Amino acid sequence: MSRRAGGKIMTEDLIEKLLETWGAKKDPEYMEYPIPVLVSLGYKIGHQWASRQNADDLLSRFEEFYTDLIDDRLTKERYTMLYEELDPASIIAEKPDAMNQALEAPKVAEAMLENYHLFENGIVWGLMSVIRKIIEEGKST
Repeated sequence: MSRRAGGKIMTEDLIEKLLETWGAKKDPEYMEYPIPVLVSLGYKIGHQWASRQNADDLLSRFEEFYTDLIDDRLTKERYTMLYEELDPASIIAEKPDAMNQALEAPKVAEAMLENYHLFENGIVWGLMSVIRKIIEEGKST
């Protein structure tokens, strides 16, 4: 569950670059690769949602989970608690246009049914990238 790629913090721009590297954006049939699309869509939704929240609120709600994650102590039980606190379903409900656009592609819609957990993991990773940025900015000030 690394949030780093090539030493860079995972950002929306980096996710887009990864999709390009994987060939997803160069290939007019990139929706034929539904798993990267699902994960990146989840990441983008989680990142955008977290970026619009109050930083202090995010830290008070999620910093412990972030610490568990980077220290490899995020157990399934703690992940379930994180998931419940985050409530991805409510976040997804805020982004119906993004969901509808992704689900227009039949393979992505099918993958969403079979691999919904990967999409939700992307949301969590998007959140964690914002938490990381807040923490790093706090250390530098």
